[in-house]
Amino acid sequence: MIDQNNTTVQEALENVPGVRSNNNEVEGYNFKIRGFQSLNIYRNNLSFGNVNPGILDTANLERIEVLKGPASVLFGRAEPGGLINLVTKQPLDRARYVVDQQFGSFSWYRTQWDFTSPVAEVPGLAYRLSGAYQNNGSFRGYSGGGERVIVAPVVSYRPSAWTELTLEGQYSGQKAQSDVGIPTIGPRPAPVPLSRSFQEANDPRDRFENYLISYKFRQNLNEDWKVTNRFLYAAAPIFDKPNITPLCVTPMCIDTDGRTLQRIGQYQFASARTFSTNIDLEGKFEALGGKHTFLMGLDYLNTYYDYYFANGAALYPIDIFSPIYGTVPSFAYFDSQIGSGFKFHSSVLARQKGLYVQDYVTWFDRLHVLVGVRYDVADQTIGTSSSFENGGGVYDASKDLAIASRLRSPTAIDRGWSPRAGVVYDILPQVSIYGSYSRSFGQNNGFTADKQPLGPQRGLQWEVGLKAEPLPGLSATLAIFQITKSGVPTRDLASLASMAQKLAGLQRSRGIEFDVIGRITDRMTIVGNYALIDAKVIADNPVNRLNPFGFYDSTIFGEGGGLLGNHLDNVPRHSGKIFLTYAFGDNGLGLRVGGGVTASTRAWGDIQNTFVLPGWARLDAFASYATLVEGYKLTAQLNLKNINNAQYFTGVDDFFNYNVPPLNAIPANPFTATGQIRVEF
Repeated sequence: MIDQNNTTVQEALENVPGVRSNNNEVEGYNFKIRGFQSLNIYRNNLSFGNVNPGILDTANLERIEVLKGPASVLFGRAEPGGLINLVTKQPLDRARYVVDQQFGSFSWYRTQWDFTSPVAEVPGLAYRLSGAYQNNGSFRGYSGGGERVIVAPVVSYRPSAWTELTLEGQYSGQKAQSDVGIPTIGPRPAPVPLSRSFQEANDPRDRFENYLISYKFRQNLNEDWKVTNRFLYAAAPIFDKPNITPLCVTPMCIDTDGRTLQRIGQYQFASARTFSTNIDLEGKFEALGGKHTFLMGLDYLNTYYDYYFANGAALYPIDIFSPIYGTVPSFAYFDSQIGSGFKFHSSVLARQKGLYVQDYVTWFDRLHVLVGVRYDVADQTIGTSSSFENGGGVYDASKDLAIASRLRSPTAIDRGWSPRAGVVYDILPQVSIYGSYSRSFGQNNGFTADKQPLGPQRGLQWEVGLKAEPLPGLSATLAIFQITKSGVPTRDLASLASMAQKLAGLQRSRGIEFDVIGRITDRMTIVGNYALIDAKVIADNPVNRLNPFGFYDSTIFGEGGGLLGNHLDNVPRHSGKIFLTYAFGDNGLGLRVGGGVTASTRAWGDIQNTFVLPGWARLDAFASYATLVEGYKLTAQLNLKNINNAQYFTGVDDFFNYNVPPLNAIPANPFTATGQIRVEF
């Protein structure tokens, strides 16, 4: 992450095969892993739900794990393809202080810090304080620019090797102009400059804030057994999102003249809170001729989410080829008129309890077997309201909350077993073959058009592969996998309710992944990956055909087969990355240079397969020089991204702005340069 200057999780995950971002430059927890959407991010093995809709910063992260297959048995609500776990920086047993000042294209400024030290007066006590403040513009006109901050203190106390307690806190805040992307014309995004935004100068910034506290307590019972308890509480009291957004009022979204895009003023407000906990018992013993590492535990997740939506009644058309801005009234005017428009409120309470057992056994020092199972009980209650009883349609959160509470759907209770198994055999000390099987059970958030909770999703994955260490410090993995999944939520485009969802029939993703990471020589390192994925719908619900109003309605076009055989959205058949680094100096000093290419073939922009995101290739490079100045390590670094100025789209925002995908192709940044000065002492 340091060489590539990855300041966001979505940038860092380009180094992992089969992972794609569906995020814009403002919102950032929507990813695809092996073809399937993953919205549930974990932090130090615990889910923190959707309390951080903003960009996920890397300032306080030690590493990012993408766990696939049976390795995810310890995590609740895991996707069969994998999950993302953020591992935070922990206090060190030596003092270290780092300050990093960065600057770059499009008025990009960032200050980052990382301080850690033991407390001399209290043996075993240490702290770490990391964070960042960033302020940036955007190449996207009236979209994307803003500021964000993250502050993350950590304190650990280790009175002995047998006992450890770690306390963590985190504050994240963000103000930025949301980017709703570029609309499509026909089978591709509109042929307009990628810098062109269809929002307005008076579009207020979105505001996100969230707070988090957590702890981890470990107590060894003896030399072989230990108990670990984790707890996390996270709250997002502010998710404030007013903006001008495109509106799909025709089957192809753009008006029949091929150039007019209708827009509407809308306002979204949400608050959320999550708490999760688990307790593990882990031990080592020998039995039946094998060496066992046994683990069992319980976990609990509780999330609550409040969401309000309102939009004005007026439309504000704009010519996408010759835009004239300034036709939208100020948002003060919009706020005064919002009472005449549609209003919607929903609240979701979801709880999940899980029991998991796992045994990792080694025989003959060459055969390794992992067997595990989870049992989950999940319940969900949803309340919705679009009927205000306070007269005149005036927004009143307290009264609408009461209405939504009365209109709560019956609590949906789902139960499921998730067995998982894996086998690894060491052919040679440096070469292993493996196979794995896993089933998954997950509770869907959201509701149907008739306000009922969605049923659970279930998945099945098979995987075989080869792991090798061709050189000391260099590892490579080749995996072949197939995943089938039922109960995948998709927008119910037959419903006029913007938040309504339905469950797709059956989807399948299968493919090949290859990744290599490590040291080629004493001076050269490599990070490389490749993924070939074929992800499609293999059984469909009887709906999903376009009607003349831009919705998908089986009553007009008849039953069945609308999506059967279609490819899943934002899943390119081929994608990959290679990045090489060469160090001329020793001991972390001197000159380092590196560069690489990231590439993708085309991908469908929506599950209806009505338009494509073109393929692309991007060239990146960096150079850094580190030296000692009066005992301080001083590093200067220059990063160049998209040197070839490739014009491409990172994905489609089909989640955060609740528009149909043909309106939301997210443009990637053009050529950008960032410089930084880092001081370590």
